[in-house]
Amino acid sequence: MTEAATLNGMEALDPERFTGSTERTRYEDFLSVGRASLAGRMLRMYWQPVFVSENLKPGRPVRVTIMGENFTLYRGASGAPYMVGAICPHRGLQLSTGRVVGENIECFYHGWTFDGAGQCVAQPCEQKSFAHKITIPHYPVREYLGLLFAYMGEGEPPELPELDVFAGEGFVELREEHRPWPIFTQIENSVDETHFNFAHRRSKFDDIGMNKAIPELTCEETDYGLIRRGRRGASVRTGHFFMPNWSLSSIYEHKKGWAEHLVWRVPVDDVSHISFMADFIYKTGDEAEDYRQSQLAAKERLAKLEPAMTLVNRVIVGEMHADDIPADRPDIVMIQDAISCVGQGAARDRESDILGASDRVVSMIRRLWTREMRAIAEGRPVKHWKAPRDLRTTRGIEGG
Repeated sequence: MTEAATLNGMEALDPERFTGSTERTRYEDFLSVGRASLAGRMLRMYWQPVFVSENLKPGRPVRVTIMGENFTLYRGASGAPYMVGAICPHRGLQLSTGRVVGENIECFYHGWTFDGAGQCVAQPCEQKSFAHKITIPHYPVREYLGLLFAYMGEGEPPELPELDVFAGEGFVELREEHRPWPIFTQIENSVDETHFNFAHRRSKFDDIGMNKAIPELTCEETDYGLIRRGRRGASVRTGHFFMPNWSLSSIYEHKKGWAEHLVWRVPVDDVSHISFMADFIYKTGDEAEDYRQSQLAAKERLAKLEPAMTLVNRVIVGEMHADDIPADRPDIVMIQDAISCVGQGAARDRESDILGASDRVVSMIRRLWTREMRAIAEGRPVKHWKAPRDLRTTRGIEGG
């Protein structure tokens, strides 16, 4: 083992080859999310959010793209959600153009109709004995925290994890953001406690003292993933990463105050993902209404500004500097994260990373992913990850 290999974490990760695998599996495999890939197979073993529940209207099917595959999502007359394959097997038309009939979806082209379990139940122009021979893929769907979750793996789905922290006095605010960079790049950015001091130097984090000192970091593996801690003086900020792709932490905004921030990073394809975010806002009554009005005002303001990704791309190509972007933009933190992630490139070589002590959380997540993918490649069971309901976070600032 070379000195460089030890520095960049390869001694602990050893991703050079998975014993029993017929091909090399390296860090770039973290970015491959197709059904045949190791990361794709791992992600499909868990429930994944695919849509904001209130946006799926009865009678209006939609096409969703998750992990490089297209699906049809619709809500039946009863209000129950269903997810089936993307196309009608008759002549290949996408079923999202079809009509919802009761709990079924009817193809727009010739009326072939499928129930929520993927069984063809009607073919108006064919013999009645033909329909029962035809099925399309179907996937279990559950609703939680205003999101629609689907299970796209093999066999029976695991239990859908739920957290008690979202059952207190307050309300849940949902956000869905399509981000043009890979899922694993975003996961690493999300657990990187030290980037607040640099990438977010001009942001709301200055106001609450999170950038006053470089945090001392620790982390450890748990039954659900890992717990990470960032100590700044006498205060410790803790957060939880749940294998393989979701996390819980505390966040702060001026009008929001402190909130619990639960987020899933779900791949669209190898180079982009959706961040589904559920924030629990500790406000009720007039305070809650005041906050909603402030969010509406921020949204209206953003509609009049240059789009965030336009600014990001201008920074990346050198037309402007990140510090030229007004720090009071409501989306400044997202812009700073986007610069950090897009600027790495879509498929950079993680083998050349030189990781230090401040990267120990990133190193552990790479190690956990590598270990799970190795088990899949060798046909061994993966770890049974289970999130306890009563997890909490700490804020990690003076007085927090």
